[in-house]
Amino acid sequence: MYLGNIITESDIQIENFNTFNSIEDSNSQLPTLIVGWSLVKKLFPETSILHKQINENIFWTFDEKERRVDYETDIKDFKEKCFNELGKDITYVYVDTIYTSKSKVKKIISKIKSFKNPIYYISDNKMLYVYDENIVFGIDLNITNLVGIDNSKLISKLRDLPNSTLLENEIFIKCSSIIKKLKNNDKILPYIYRYGECD
Repeated sequence: MYLGNIITESDIQIENFNTFNSIEDSNSQLPTLIVGWSLVKKLFPETSILHKQINENIFWTFDEKERRVDYETDIKDFKEKCFNELGKDITYVYVDTIYTSKSKVKKIISKIKSFKNPIYYISDNKMLYVYDENIVFGIDLNITNLVGIDNSKLISKLRDLPNSTLLENEIFIKCSSIIKKLKNNDKILPYIYRYGECD
């Protein structure tokens, strides 16, 4: 899974980031970092050396030979920014089985049943995440158990949905390089699994 573009005339390889010699070849939907002041001036002549952000999605830094400290700091910050933005367009809905009204729970169940290709994942701390159509529903299985819901029946109903996928260890095998950097943001794991060609 690629999280951002690096535009450079040097040979830079960074895991989970596409490297290009030309900005035209890069994916304009992803955040982009241009490396090297001379390259920035060639691509964006109006850029000020005082501002490292060119527009909402394009940033720049000096190359290693120009200012090594800036280069190392900016690459680190850019990578962190890209990881923090992963899944930012996903709507997350926490289903509170104690306080959510029955009518709202019914609507959520109807929505989950309408998913064409749901992916669900149960985390180590017993959170159930169901993802499709850019929505993740989060259900705490510890709480559902407390209020008398049979979790095995709940999981069984999810398994019976057409085209449903239960994630278990394969998520860690397929996407281990990304998962380590997510800072416990388990809710986006089904999204990563669907769209991430991680390893």
